[in-house]
Amino acid sequence: MQVIKRNGEKEKFKLKKIASALHKAYLSVGEELSAADCLKLAESITADYGETEVINIEKIQDDVELFLMETKKYEVAKAYIKFREKQRIDRENPWNDNDERQDLILKKYLLHNESKKDFLKRVSFDKPSLEKIMRHKEAIFAGRNLYAIGREGNITGSNCYVTEDPQDSLESIYKVDYQIARTYSYGGGQGLNLSNLRPKGAKVNNSSNTTPGIMVFAEKYSHTTLNTQQDSRRGALMLVLNIDHPDIVEFITTKLDLSKINGANISIALTDDFMEAAEKDELWNMHFETPYETIEKTVKAKELLELIAYSAHTMGDPGIMFIDHMNDYHFLSEYEDVKFTATNPCGEQPLMPHGSCNLASVNVNAFVKHPFTDEAYFDYERFDYVVGEMVIALDDLLTMLGDRHALKEQREHVKKYREIGLGIMGLADLALALRKPYGSDEFIEFLDKMMRAMINSAAKASALNAKKKGAFPLYDYEKISNSKFYIDTINPEVDNLIRKHGMRNSRLLSVAPTGSISNILGISGGVEPFFQINYTRRIISMFDEEKKITVWEKTPLEMARVLGIEPEKLPEWTKITSQNIEFEKRANVQATIQKYVDTAISSTFNIPNSASVEDVMHIYLTAWKKGFKGATVFRDRCAKIGILMGINEKSEDLNPGKAPKMHIEEKWYNKKTKESKEYVTNVTIENQRYRPDKMERELCPMCGSVLIKKQGCIQCISDLCDYEKCSV
Repeated sequence: MQVIKRNGEKEKFKLKKIASALHKAYLSVGEELSAADCLKLAESITADYGETEVINIEKIQDDVELFLMETKKYEVAKAYIKFREKQRIDRENPWNDNDERQDLILKKYLLHNESKKDFLKRVSFDKPSLEKIMRHKEAIFAGRNLYAIGREGNITGSNCYVTEDPQDSLESIYKVDYQIARTYSYGGGQGLNLSNLRPKGAKVNNSSNTTPGIMVFAEKYSHTTLNTQQDSRRGALMLVLNIDHPDIVEFITTKLDLSKINGANISIALTDDFMEAAEKDELWNMHFETPYETIEKTVKAKELLELIAYSAHTMGDPGIMFIDHMNDYHFLSEYEDVKFTATNPCGEQPLMPHGSCNLASVNVNAFVKHPFTDEAYFDYERFDYVVGEMVIALDDLLTMLGDRHALKEQREHVKKYREIGLGIMGLADLALALRKPYGSDEFIEFLDKMMRAMINSAAKASALNAKKKGAFPLYDYEKISNSKFYIDTINPEVDNLIRKHGMRNSRLLSVAPTGSISNILGISGGVEPFFQINYTRRIISMFDEEKKITVWEKTPLEMARVLGIEPEKLPEWTKITSQNIEFEKRANVQATIQKYVDTAISSTFNIPNSASVEDVMHIYLTAWKKGFKGATVFRDRCAKIGILMGINEKSEDLNPGKAPKMHIEEKWYNKKTKESKEYVTNVTIENQRYRPDKMERELCPMCGSVLIKKQGCIQCISDLCDYEKCSV
């Protein structure tokens, strides 16, 4: 028996679908029927259907209505009729509950005069199951895909890329500049690592004699980003520098000056060795080799981490990435030639050179049944289906939009690795719907189960897709199955499928910020708590005097409605936000998710203005120990907000951090002359500017400690020594 769906397609008749609809109808009026009883009723309703008959879906639903009326289940019939009508309205006018703000954000993805209904058909490429998923707000592609699908022109469907790292030559530096500009012109963002470029003052074989250092080229890439226009926006860039590069101090502090590198995000690649040295308060060595010299700088690791924390505390930059964990914990970690040095601009995708991120996100809140009640539960069966459908849909987009990449190298990379990134959003809403406080032990326990289910659903779908279309070309079961990530996360039954069929995709999960798409769906973004539960809006009318109203997030408002109380009377545990949550609880949420995400998570620790530089350092150390792949901190009312908005009572930084001072010892060895020169550089931060004071190293004649320049004099660094001399 077959069923003709509303779109004209035929599918196999499924009695369970009728039983499920009956169960929901009875439940809605307070009658609890078992699954077996509902199945018997469905059999009775369809008893006259022939085995070879082709039946219209509308007839089946009419027969269900007639059965309920004939058996005098009038209230159930009424509920079923209402459900059918709601479904009809939803099909004809999807997302009709969106408010003006949501529609305004959606507008940037619509074609000219495109309705929401037509939009959903376009972005689901006329695949009914995918359209239904999006119509029900269960999942949706990321913004770049929503914009690119079905639109003419050279427009990429990939949100972001990582280009090849520039090598230490002008040819390579300008080649990379072209690559990022070309990628921007197609709508993609870029990430790259600058650590191969020689540091400031190093010898070069041209008329300059010495190099100006990485900051000049960082600024160049930043200007390219600002000057390459995309459709109503500019490109996005992530610049990364390794913690052992001799120019690292200047790089860390560059964004304290808002006139510098304002076309890029910056991030520091921290190694496990560095974090251990910082924790133990040991020295850290920065090293660089050129054909002409060896350059070494030594500093206390803890002071360097404090400088990163101070810069983030003051300006929200830089971010950090734990580069060893990024490279050690994913499906391809056992491939010798796979190495990550940078991420996309938001940080959720560590990528190989010319790799791209093709993203979508699942709204986990959509799978909670009977939300806000004691009977609330998570529908794992539907979750498994939607995750699988989205994995296949993302893979289809790799093929459909495969020629929409700016560079030949990018197009070839996609074919080799077929990388996708399916993430989650609506996590804060889910916590309310399940009545499990965000960050609580019971929430973490549930989250661990849900994320394990997600990675296994995604891997299963990729394996079954590989059965139909083939595995990605560089697939190697022995290498993948021996990765720590695979061993930690993949269940035996899914392993059997992968062993048999391979994997269609080399990468599966990635948690993006979901700024636009989560706002369109009216839910919280990514893995974040609510930024705020409600906010005050001023309304000025030409007839009335100014009024203030309180605007609530949709899910807390719905929870109050279901519970029959005013929103203000919601329990305190429902009012957890990024501003008031305990850091450890927030960290436990991200750590639990990261266990099952083979790429990374883009997430910002929004901390209150009262947080100290030491608090930021604690965040870094905790994030590293809990297995994060990166961390970004943004403090409320930090100096950056004050500078950008102008100081007022709502933006003034009430808790500025104290700028740390740093003592760096340098050794420059000339390979030709075999001579060494040693220097001491003292770093101070004044008026948000990096100020190095460098002098040739000289030892104190009285105690043997290092002499430093201080307040116009040469003084001994030792607090126990009084030696000084005039520096003039």
